[in-house]
Parts: sequence; structure tokens; C-alpha cells
Amino acid sequence: MFIFVGYYGCPMKNALSTLILFLLLTTVIKAQNHEVSGRVIDQNNQPLIFANVLLKDTDSVLLQGSATDEGGVFRIENIKSGTYLLSASYLDNTSEIRAIEVTSNVSLDDLIIELTEMELDEVEVTYKKPTIEQKADRIIFNVENTSLSQGNIWDILKQTPGVIIINDKINIKGSSNIGVMINGRLVNIPQSDIVNLLSGSSADNVESVEVILNPPAKYSAEGGLLLDVKMKKNLIAGYNGSIYNRYTQAVFPKHMLGTDHFFKGKKTDFTLTYSFRQNKNLNRFTDITNFFDANSVNEVWTTEQKNIIRDKQHNLSGFLDYEINERNSLSFSSINSFTTPGNRYITSQTIIEDTAGDLDSSFYTENDSDYEVFNTAYYLDWNHQFQKKGEKITFATNYTFYDYERGQNLNTDFFDINGAVTGENDFITQSGQKTSLYSAQVDYTDPIKQSSILETGLRYSGINSQSTITQEGFDRTQPGINPTEAGVFDYDEQIMAGYVSLNNSWKDWQLNMGLRAEYTETLGNLDTTNESVENRYLQMFPSLSVQHKFNDKHSLAMRYYRRISRPRYSDLNPFQYFQSNNSVVEGNPFLRPATRNYVSLEYSLNRTYSLEVYYFHKKNDFFEQVVQDNETNLLRFLSVNLESNITYGAEFRWNKSLTNFWDTYLLLSHYYKQNSFTDIDSGAILDNSIWTSHVRFNNYFTLLKDRSLYADILFRYSAPTVFGNSKRESTSQLTLSFSKSFWQRRAAVSLSIDDVFNNGNYFSTRNYLNQDNSSFSRRETRLFLIGFRYKFGNNKIRDNQKRKSTDEGDRI
Repeated sequence: MFIFVGYYGCPMKNALSTLILFLLLTTVIKAQNHEVSGRVIDQNNQPLIFANVLLKDTDSVLLQGSATDEGGVFRIENIKSGTYLLSASYLDNTSEIRAIEVTSNVSLDDLIIELTEMELDEVEVTYKKPTIEQKADRIIFNVENTSLSQGNIWDILKQTPGVIIINDKINIKGSSNIGVMINGRLVNIPQSDIVNLLSGSSADNVESVEVILNPPAKYSAEGGLLLDVKMKKNLIAGYNGSIYNRYTQAVFPKHMLGTDHFFKGKKTDFTLTYSFRQNKNLNRFTDITNFFDANSVNEVWTTEQKNIIRDKQHNLSGFLDYEINERNSLSFSSINSFTTPGNRYITSQTIIEDTAGDLDSSFYTENDSDYEVFNTAYYLDWNHQFQKKGEKITFATNYTFYDYERGQNLNTDFFDINGAVTGENDFITQSGQKTSLYSAQVDYTDPIKQSSILETGLRYSGINSQSTITQEGFDRTQPGINPTEAGVFDYDEQIMAGYVSLNNSWKDWQLNMGLRAEYTETLGNLDTTNESVENRYLQMFPSLSVQHKFNDKHSLAMRYYRRISRPRYSDLNPFQYFQSNNSVVEGNPFLRPATRNYVSLEYSLNRTYSLEVYYFHKKNDFFEQVVQDNETNLLRFLSVNLESNITYGAEFRWNKSLTNFWDTYLLLSHYYKQNSFTDIDSGAILDNSIWTSHVRFNNYFTLLKDRSLYADILFRYSAPTVFGNSKRESTSQLTLSFSKSFWQRRAAVSLSIDDVFNNGNYFSTRNYLNQDNSSFSRRETRLFLIGFRYKFGNNKIRDNQKRKSTDEGDRI
């Protein structure tokens, strides 16, 4: 099948027509479906009530589930002809895995489960330790029913192998351009709002986190790597839910209250979650800037800034799956986040001294701003299964709307060396950003052979973003102060894409390869000028993953991909936003998209040890750099493109169960990082490079005879590194987490301490040519958290043991 991506002026009509014609000509023959029934008993021939019976394909992929009735009898309907694996579980006990051939209705002999001595009055959720699976193109971190499920999703990401959280930004292998998905659906909101969304979302719903190291061609080429948060679903009909409460104490307290609800009927699966957070956060910064005059330092400006943020946030999400018939199903999802009201109050005291340390003058700034954030996203998917096993077509649509409104009052008083007021500068800013994003995608999957799967599809997405600003009250005589009084910046983007991929799985080999093409048109208009910024480009994005198992102990994997990162709409915004009287944030409408090539080779031993060497080169990477303007005595936070961003190194991972109560994970990474950037004043291209390291050590303990007490210990160390034109000193963090379940595991209390020794803050310097400044960021990284969760409803409907395939090479 051929995929054609039209160039400018030919918007893919031929390709779309060809695909639609192909689909219309496909003959759909209704297959006969069958029923499998039987009985589950214990070793004393007694029927087991509410035992879970799971039906999987030969690759151990879960297809359907059922529960036994009062007589221990189960029935699983609507099964196509084929070969399957069937097993039953009850508490911590399982039956044998039975291979069955289905060509008509099947009545099985009894499934026998040997019960242990410990029995509870009723079926309950069994907790376990997190596990890690290594696939050809991803790492799967299984956290369902672990102690980590007592927190929020952001806490899980902090514990996820390979993921580093730096200043609330997600980093994987040195890259911060990470796409976050929920159940395969990309969350299209700014990074700061992703933090708020995931921090306010319960982790109890999470089955696993997939760190996708080589994203398949079906996903957008946008961003670097992907994190996919997989939410668990009920397998059997019924209802249950939970309520939870979490209190966090740092310098200021924070509080979260939420509830989850799950329902599964014969054709309907519904999940609804809601949480409310009330926060008060403190960030403190110390900026020291040595300003130059005639190539020598003439003034030293020291700013002490305190930033207090108060907000109330509501998170509401819903997931609905409806089975129309055995071949067609609909899925509707909605993810919503509302922050209203919010307030950011910034105070900063700036002392100006000469090179001898004598006071020259000072000024004090108050920045009081109120803001509201509204984000809503809707996803609708239709899935059609053809008669041929595994052949399907999916139509997916998405609409996302983001609205950010902010009002700011900034007041500055200037003082002489005696503390007398010499002047003031007060002004008001009103700004906003509204972004609408819509997309439609069609995917076709066809198992062309027993060991090969062909995937192909088309996608269109359109984005409109409008930023507005009005500012008044500025002192126009102050050097460097020349903001836009009123302006509107419109940005439109259209992306048309097509892809084809082939996934192969043989006895000892896995080979996944794909090619994606994306044609992009962008147009930016600022109403205060007659100029517009317009771009058109066509890019190809190949990907390749190969894994070979030499035997049960040794395997080798190679990965390669090329991807693109497009600037965030707020980064393209050309307006100036003043944080204080001498610090300003500026976007750049001329930012270019960044492309990234990545290649790695990984060796694994006993599924316990792995060594990976990797290299990536990112061209036109964009970054917010701090630049001192020596003529106007301003600190400018500028969005710029780097000349290059190169990283190469090695990573060692160790994942092992040391005892029946102690699991551990160790990551050691050592790599070279080089950022080349253009000096704003001279235009010279400079290199900022370093050899650096990262260490991560996780330990998971399951304690007490009934295995109801859990303790997790995380240690992280990052050596000095570079970011754009900055150098950052080393940091380390120790986090302790505990969880105790009781009341037959319906309730749980959790306790944790983040950054025990308070060593997780960042000190950065910029020292080159006429730049000499430093920043010390002191966030509330040391946190004390306590939480409580209670589950109600029919908790018997949950999987009491999630079986995993023991063969990592079976599927991806």
C-alpha cells in the first residue's frame, strides 16, 4: 500500500481518496462467534465465587475476562475461532494456564486452584511490587496495585526508570522535549499545566507507565520521546470507586481531595475521576549579575526574589467505551483542568553596588498578578474489527481548547544610598492566550503474515493560537523599557501526515520499521507590524528497532529514529512580560523547529542487566536562555534556537528481586553533552560542553506477614551539566515513601518525605565574553506528605493477580 503526502498546493487529496476507496471496497464478512464455559473449584472440589477467568491470545495479550457466579461457573461469549490461553485466579493463587482451540462452543473441564492457608472473608485486591519490562522500543513500568498507587501520577513519573524530573520538567536521556500521553492520547497542554494535571490525578487508576524510547511511525513526529500513562480498566461487570485525601507540608501547606468511579456493564465501560487541589507554593531566587561597561565590570546587581503562588485547581476526566457489536466499538474521553482563581505575588529587592562593594542605589518591586487557566480536551474514537484476526481500522478525532488570562500590577520604588525614594515606575499588564487544536486520524492495521503486522494511516491537525496584550503606565525614559502598548499575535499551523510501518516478530527476532512524512504550514501575524512569519516544509521521519535473543540469557537491541520538535505557541509570542523592573521574558516568532536524530545499541543479560550506548544530535533545538543586556541593565529570558545539541554516552541498568520482599533498580549513566549557541551581542558561535553523570537507585520493600506494609526508597544524583548557555551544579535527592493497607485492603494510609536533605535545588552560572551572572533557585523540594484512601463498592471485580508474559520477545 502506498502513502502519498502532498506538498504545498496538493493537500493529499489523492492519498485520502485512495485510502477511502480501499476501505469502501473491503468486504466485511460477519464471523461466527462462540462461547467458552466451565467451572472454577479449589483443591477440595468446592466452587470458588468471584474467581477471575482471563482469556488471552497466544502472545499472552489479554482479550476478555469474566467472574464466576455462586456455583463457580463462568461464561465468556463472543469468541472468534482460534487458539487461546485460559487461566483463573483467586487472591494470590492461580490455576494452570490451559491452551484451548475454539471452533465451536466449548465446555471445559474444571479449572482447579490450589488455595493457600491464608483466606480472607471476601475477595480483595492483592498488592504487589512494581516490575519493569524491557521491550524492543520501550520500557514498561508496571505499578498497578503497588505502594506507588497511593500517590498521584506525577509521583509515579518521579519513580519511573529512565525518567528524570528537573525543575518540574521531564527529562529522558538528556532531552526535555517529552510528549505525555494518557491511554495513547497526547495531552496537548503546556508543560506547567501537565504538572498540575498529573499532580492532581490519582495514581490508583494507573496500570503502567510506558517509556517509549523509539516511538512508532503511527505517532506524531512531534517532540522527542513519549511517556504513555496506561489507565487500568475493569474486566468484569460491576461498580466500585474510592475517595482519597492528601496533605502536603513544605514551607506552606497544600491539600488535595478526590474521588474515582468505575463501572462496567455488558457493553459499556465507564470511568470518572475528579480532584480538587488548593496550593500555596514558594519559590525563591537569588540572581547576581556583573554588568559590563567598556569590556570591564562596573556594577554588581544582586536580586533577592520571593515568588508565592496560590491557586485552586479542579481536574475532571471521563473515559467511556461502548461496544456496538462484536466488530465495532466507540470510545469517548475528556480531560479537563480548571485553575481559578490563581495569584502570583512576586517581591524582589535589588541592590546595586560598585566593584569595590560600595552601595550605589537599590530598588524594590512588587508584582501582583491574578490568572485563570481553562483547558478542555475531547477525544472520539471508532474501532472496526474485520473478519480477519487482527485486521482493523480506527478513526480518531480530538479537539483541545486552552485559555489563559492574566492581569499584572507591577510597582517599583527606587532608592539612593541613604534609602530615600528617588523615583517610581508603576504599570499594568493584561495578557491572554487562547489556543484551539483539532485533529483527525485514520489508522489501518493488517496482519499480512503470522509474524508480520502492517500499519498505515493519515492524519491532519490544525492549530490556531491568539495572544493578546495591553500595557500602560510605563516610564518611557528608562533605558530598555519599550513594551507594546497593545497588540494581537495570531499563529496558525496545519500539519498533514502519512505513515507506513511494518512490525515483525519471529522466534528470536523482532524488527519494527516505519516511515512518516509530515508537511507543515505555519503563519504568524503581529497586528502592530505589516510583516508576517510564514513557513512551509516537508520532513521525513524514519524509525527502526531491532532486537535479537541469542538465548534465554542474552539479547541485543538497536534503535534509530528521527523526530521533530516545534516551538510552543507561548515561545513564539513576541511580547515582553516583565517579572521585575530589570527582568523580562520575551518570545520569538522566528523560532525554527528542531530536528533530532537518535541511535542506540543495547545489550541485556538475564533480563536483569543491560548496557546501552547512545548518540543523538539535535539541530535548531530551542531553549529559554538568560542573557544580560549591559546597555540597559536588563536580564532577558529569551527563546532562542541553539546551533546544535549533541549528547552521547552509556547507560547501565540493573533490575532484580533480591529477596521475596526486596526489589531494586539501579541506573548509572555517563555521557558527554555539548550545546552550541550564538552570542546575542557579538554573533559568535560558542560551545558549552561537559562530561556528566546521573545515578538513580530505587528500592521497593514489601513487609509484614500479610504483605500490607510497603516502603520505597529513591536516591537520585545528577552531576554538573549544561543547558544552553548555562552551567548547572550537581544536585541530589533522597525520597522515602511508606504505605500501609488495612480493613481487608479497602483502606490505605501513605506517608512520604521528598528530598530529605534538601539538596534538590539548582545553582546555574553563565560566564563567557560579556556575560557574568548566576542564579540560585530554591523551590520547595523538601516535602512531607500524608494521604488516606478508602475504596467502596464491589472491589471483587478487580484483577487479583495480573499475569505477565515471561517472554519479553513475544510482543512489543
